[in-house]
Amino acid sequence: MNPKEKKSFTIQDIAKLTGFSIGTVDRALHHREGIKPETREKILEVAEQVGYRTNRVASALSRKKPLVFAAVFPRELHYFYDDVRRGFQDAIERLKDFRVAPLYKDIETLGSGEEEALSSLLSQEISGVVFAPGHSHRFNHLINNFTQRGIPVVAVSTDAPESKRLTTVCVNPRKNGELAGELMANWVKGEVAILIGSQEIDDHYQKTIGFQEALAQFQPSPQLVAILESQESENRAEENTRKLLKNHPELSGIYIATANSVGVCRTLEESGRAQEIKVIATDLFPEVVHYLKKGVINATIFQNPYRQGFEATMSLFQFLVEGIAPPAYLYLEPVIVMRSNLEFYFPAH
Repeated sequence: MNPKEKKSFTIQDIAKLTGFSIGTVDRALHHREGIKPETREKILEVAEQVGYRTNRVASALSRKKPLVFAAVFPRELHYFYDDVRRGFQDAIERLKDFRVAPLYKDIETLGSGEEEALSSLLSQEISGVVFAPGHSHRFNHLINNFTQRGIPVVAVSTDAPESKRLTTVCVNPRKNGELAGELMANWVKGEVAILIGSQEIDDHYQKTIGFQEALAQFQPSPQLVAILESQESENRAEENTRKLLKNHPELSGIYIATANSVGVCRTLEESGRAQEIKVIATDLFPEVVHYLKKGVINATIFQNPYRQGFEATMSLFQFLVEGIAPPAYLYLEPVIVMRSNLEFYFPAH
């Protein structure tokens, strides 16, 4: 088979070349269910040989109707999700020549409002969804509904692992927790606590497990005295920190497994114990930089939310237009940021 014999191959051409029906070829090229793995492999091999993937990109340039990518992100915590949103926006801008358009469905906080936002999108003409699931399984039926309609969903920053989402773009949460646990075990020998948003958020749950495992491995007698949920509320984080300080006067370390660290740091300063307690935070934004420089935060684990939003959007485009199916997880590397290397990740303006 010589790709030069024809300038532009169609689904119909591939059906003739492979001997399969147009419907079967369409399911294979769009990675839908309902065909045997060996059938899919044969069709994709032929499509690759005739340059069909390249043709799909070329056809996107002349598309009359745009591809609409819906984004469902929380407004809070804005420290983190503003950067995820910015990554999504920049990816859309880069893809504008391919007639890709955004549709925003903002929700208030992670875990609140997702059902309404996703349900409203089911009645609209969209091509794909980039979504931060605020619960490990509560939205599975909605995600699966999109997938069954041929609308891929990419999870970002956290996961719904049992759903039929296309992929998840995030920093490996278990490794995040392990890094924090190893650091904490090397720094303190007394009581430590974890502050998260909710155990029902997969990212937070996995970080908690990783932290506990590393703490047990690197410290012979770990004293994890509390795992407190702040529901991504700054006020709740302050309340939980006051409770910790009151109930555990010997507390020597806190791991904040979300970007919700401002209230914690403010409360530690007000208590006069900021320099006594080692704090490992999550992510990097101006308020964290402020507390890093003051020594209230000793280290933070940078998750690069901008890149998460960007990569999630590009993986959706590559799947829809180029036919490139991503792996089940697209993990970015976690980075420990301290005062000594801060300038490389948050340069002075």
